[in-house]
Amino acid sequence: MTKKDLFFSVLILVLIVLFIWQWLSKGALTSQINQLQKQNNQMQSLTGIGQLNSAHLHADVKVYIDGQAIDFSQRKYQLQNSFIHFEEGIGDVIHTHAAGLTVGHMLKSLGIDFSNNCIIVEKQNYCNDDNKKLKFYVNRQQNNEFDNYIIKNLDKYLISYGDESEAELQKQLDSVTNLAARYSLQR
Repeated sequence: MTKKDLFFSVLILVLIVLFIWQWLSKGALTSQINQLQKQNNQMQSLTGIGQLNSAHLHADVKVYIDGQAIDFSQRKYQLQNSFIHFEEGIGDVIHTHAAGLTVGHMLKSLGIDFSNNCIIVEKQNYCNDDNKKLKFYVNRQQNNEFDNYIIKNLDKYLISYGDESEAELQKQLDSVTNLAARYSLQR
């Protein structure tokens, strides 16, 4: 056997070993990916949230803190999550891409904590006290589900914290847009 034959034999052996190693590695990687997908599906079933693209819903949203609306059209609030987000620089319509998402999920995706007693925005707590109250409205009706309310297509949400008069609260309710209907037609 010549040096040339020996070189090609070793080269072929190395290539076969590399092929087998790659094939086994790919199988292990595929197995890990499948395991992660299974865990993700189990997690979603426990939380009640559907898989990405299991729904496509739109709802109109306004949040007021002491009479000031939060401007969700700001870049820091846009496209923060694949499942639920504001987009296109519009801060009045939430887009959801999974079934079972709640108003709490919407706000949590923006770094805002929300419950029936408090809303926490930029590390500032706004909690019920003797003078100021947190209120949640769905389609102009007061609702006590707060963060647990499951988002429905074309709903209108108002979250308001403060001590506003009935007239001021009515203005806030009137400020909730009707833009979600336009986005639902574009599906």
